[in-house]
Amino acid sequence: MDAITKIINTNLQENRRALIRDMFKTMKQYNVIAQEIKGRKIRVSENHWVIDFASCNYLGLDLDPEMDIDVHENIEKWGVHPSWCRLVASPKLYEEVEKKLASLIGTETTLILPTVTLISIGVIPALIGKSGVMFLDKSGHETMYEAAKIARDSGGILTSFEQDDFEALEKLLIEHKENPRKIIMVDGVYSMTGDYVNLPKLVELAKKYEAIIYIDDAHGFGVVGENPDHKMPLGYKGNGIVKYYDIDYKNILYVGGCSKAYSSLAAFIGCSNEMKTFLEAFATPYDLSGPCPTASLATLLKGLEINEKKGELMRKQLWDITKKGIEGLRNLGFTVFNKTGFPIVSVHIGNTEDLITTANMLFDEGILVTVAPFPMVKKGDECHRLTFTSANTEEEVDNLLKAFKKVKEYLDKKS
Repeated sequence: MDAITKIINTNLQENRRALIRDMFKTMKQYNVIAQEIKGRKIRVSENHWVIDFASCNYLGLDLDPEMDIDVHENIEKWGVHPSWCRLVASPKLYEEVEKKLASLIGTETTLILPTVTLISIGVIPALIGKSGVMFLDKSGHETMYEAAKIARDSGGILTSFEQDDFEALEKLLIEHKENPRKIIMVDGVYSMTGDYVNLPKLVELAKKYEAIIYIDDAHGFGVVGENPDHKMPLGYKGNGIVKYYDIDYKNILYVGGCSKAYSSLAAFIGCSNEMKTFLEAFATPYDLSGPCPTASLATLLKGLEINEKKGELMRKQLWDITKKGIEGLRNLGFTVFNKTGFPIVSVHIGNTEDLITTANMLFDEGILVTVAPFPMVKKGDECHRLTFTSANTEEEVDNLLKAFKKVKEYLDKKS
């Protein structure tokens, strides 16, 4: 047995993710190759099309005909890919987009890096240093945990608390109250349920114990925003979870992702000018990572313009489509994890065997979903995760519900 095979086999024996690899043999919904797309329909083989309920292009900007305007002009000006690290040089396009993002979310400035993951693994260790303490929400995104492990290897202290268990969090904050570097790490919108972080309570604790809140709002940015009301429950402008709660950024580092609502490879930190200068010196992806492609920056800039013109229309459509899906699934008798109406909707199945079977049923019925088995989620929480976009149609949601009706009939018959 060669060394590569030994490494693979050893990891398969000791890591629970081997269960996911095993599913590759039977799961039609994994590693799908899109042969062609028409709107939210994807051709996956010669004669089989599926409707996409797995995309996170919430505003439908990936399909908007305006999005490629100015892209070619910027490529002619800056090249396909400016291959400086950001510490060395950046096209002026960065500065323009960073200013627009700061204006939208209401911070002094922003700092763009290619992905939320890169931001986490660069920023969190930079802030924690050799002895800071991290308070990680156990429901927060896995990439924050990966970043926390890097910081822990340098001497940082990693603690955790259950989502919304503020009593447990406060005990931890009291335990570490003398530490000058304290960071509470949470999702803005939780990536499996679409639930919102209880930011007012976290801000109260952060101010009391002089901590920073690090918010990964990869899903919320572009969708939730300021002044929510009965007409626009998601809020206006799509300027993120902090503005949704009408809170200032005094104790907050806000991380927004642009690869979802804005369909562009970019992410950013909303912060003060002082913090930006610090991160330019201390966050390693600023000098050790390649930059965003020119086309991604150009499409992000165009997306921000489109948001100003018709963002509310897209978010209203998104709310209505999502509401129709949630209500229809609940009427069929499914347990649906979603309290907010955000377009992340997890449909509970409850065990891996049924999850695989029903995932394949949905695929055969022409529905693409994100399948979440153990160990991606806790045992018993296995689910099909749906994401709705403003580019989905009511007819497509009707087809989704027809497919899930067959799933429900199968599950009821089996039980």
